[in-house]
Amino acid sequence: MKKILNFAILLAVLSGVVFLSFSCKKPNPPKAVVLVVDENNKAVEGARVIVKAANSDSAHTMVYLLNEPKRVADTSYSDKEGKVFYDFKYESIYKVEVTKGTDRTHPFVRRGIGILILENDKTAEAKIQINEQTVFN
Repeated sequence: MKKILNFAILLAVLSGVVFLSFSCKKPNPPKAVVLVVDENNKAVEGARVIVKAANSDSAHTMVYLLNEPKRVADTSYSDKEGKVFYDFKYESIYKVEVTKGTDRTHPFVRRGIGILILENDKTAEAKIQINEQTVFN
């Protein structure tokens, strides 16, 4: 009888440890990837990508990147593959504005807009096509 009681206590303790270890896991903060493409769906290097809070007109609006908060917006530039990678601190919804200046084949500034919907334990992906007709308001 004493063996059964000891076994039951050990089993209860182990079950509690396993339950606490897995049920209280802190979620991973959200990540995001913005892919900038042109009218032909080709990656655009060197495009300016601005991530803003949905209510970015407020002077107190912050973008909470994992390592540091930034006032109103974060500005980054797309890499060779047209991508910008982000690590955020909180779940949220952000606006994304992309601008690429003129060059030999594009005499006008090209722009694009999109959104990022951030969720813990996930990587949000936004593919933003830039063109000469998009206007920011």
